[in-house]
Amino acid sequence: MAEYVIAEYLRFSLDEAKSECTSIENQRTIVSRHIAELNIPDVRIIEFVDNGFSGTNFERPGVQQLLELVREGKINCIIVKDFSRFGRNAIESGYFIERIFPLFRVRFISVTDSFDSSNYEGDTGGMDVALKLLVHEQYSRDLSVKIKTAKRARALNGEYIVKNCVFGYKKAGKNLVVDEPAAGTVRLIFNMAAQGDSLASIVAKLYDDRHPTPKEYKNQTHSGSASDLSCLWDKTVILSMLSNEQYIGTYVAGKSKSIEIGSGRSVPVDESEWIKIPDHHPAIIIKPVFEAVCKKTNNSEVHPRTKRQKTYERYRHNEHILKGRVFCGHCGHAMTISSTKNAAFHCSHTRVAPDTECYRLRVLSSELESKIMERVLIQAQAILDGTSDNAPQLGGYDEHLSQINDAKRALYERFVLGDISTDDYKLQKDSLDSDYFKTKQARDTFMKESSKRSLVENRRAIAEEAQGERRLTHQVVDTLIDRILVYRDNRIEISWKQE
Repeated sequence: MAEYVIAEYLRFSLDEAKSECTSIENQRTIVSRHIAELNIPDVRIIEFVDNGFSGTNFERPGVQQLLELVREGKINCIIVKDFSRFGRNAIESGYFIERIFPLFRVRFISVTDSFDSSNYEGDTGGMDVALKLLVHEQYSRDLSVKIKTAKRARALNGEYIVKNCVFGYKKAGKNLVVDEPAAGTVRLIFNMAAQGDSLASIVAKLYDDRHPTPKEYKNQTHSGSASDLSCLWDKTVILSMLSNEQYIGTYVAGKSKSIEIGSGRSVPVDESEWIKIPDHHPAIIIKPVFEAVCKKTNNSEVHPRTKRQKTYERYRHNEHILKGRVFCGHCGHAMTISSTKNAAFHCSHTRVAPDTECYRLRVLSSELESKIMERVLIQAQAILDGTSDNAPQLGGYDEHLSQINDAKRALYERFVLGDISTDDYKLQKDSLDSDYFKTKQARDTFMKESSKRSLVENRRAIAEEAQGERRLTHQVVDTLIDRILVYRDNRIEISWKQE
């Protein structure tokens, strides 16, 4: 007898109250007890757990692993404590329970909802299931609103509710205190800005004095190790610090909000809606210095786009064909291109680090294009030599699927008229379902192969274009080239896009 595989799925969200009924342990007990009551011989149980994940979407590692095994046909039955454990999104949950699982002949059981898909032959549970799914989704929405309201109330009371502190501070309970080593770096940045030093000068000073970046400082604090510090600051990080009111003791919260319930993505909120509480925590920078810096930087390079707006507007309509694909082969950072007549790619990340291998690494755009074109012509010929024009014949999958559906309808009519017994009906229907499933799989495979053939044909057309034009075009670069690595010894490496 073939092994019967049951998948236990357990989920607990941090947004839910930690009670005995929703704990992972309680869910496991309820599901295990039900499996024992099923009394299925030769059973293998696989457990999937998502601890700390919202049920409003299916971007969860446990459920993704489970669904992958379902697609591979390796699961016979899925058991959850209740519908909300599987998901709180009514549409997505209903789609899996009503469409996907029956397609792969997977039995779905929700213990406390008294739902077992094997009891609904040709049905999906009806209005009761749909209502329960909607109730769970509405509960999640209400819970989300309550949590947001509670967080905003705590923020209005001055409680520091975010996980990470701004560089220069550390959390002490619900409050902020000055983190002296990092605060010293913050003071240096503000003092230099107040004296009129440029961003490039500040970056150079931070590198020379070996001040770790905020990310490096955080990693160093957690690991206790000072190794592998680049001390290469990004100008945008410094710009953000110079305009951050938290350094004068002002509490700032509510700068962003979630796009949708259960989503990890957020969007900025207009500054007029931010929560600001002056004199909330100890200041690192005194207010006169902060205001002086803001006044200086508002008219200088803090807003380089404003200062060079005409140049930027003129250049952005003629972006370089290789922009975004050229990287430093030594440090791995993207190389920036100048907007001058003799355009060149620069590794600006290590511009202030003379002891690095890619210090002031620069390559003329015209030279780089010439080298890449030589490689593209070789790659184009390889594509043309290795591509066959022979495509498989189109199968009659759709016609066969239509014939199976017609046969199922005819079979059902014979069953209703009493021409065949229930046992014969189930036996023939199972055979037709199996044939339908195999044909559907074959059709899906054929469609994937057709898509691949389309990509191959597109690459062949682009390769022919490259050989005919003998110059780089956006289409050639986008289709063939993934990224380009540039090294100091006038060497380049090209990573080609695969079929």
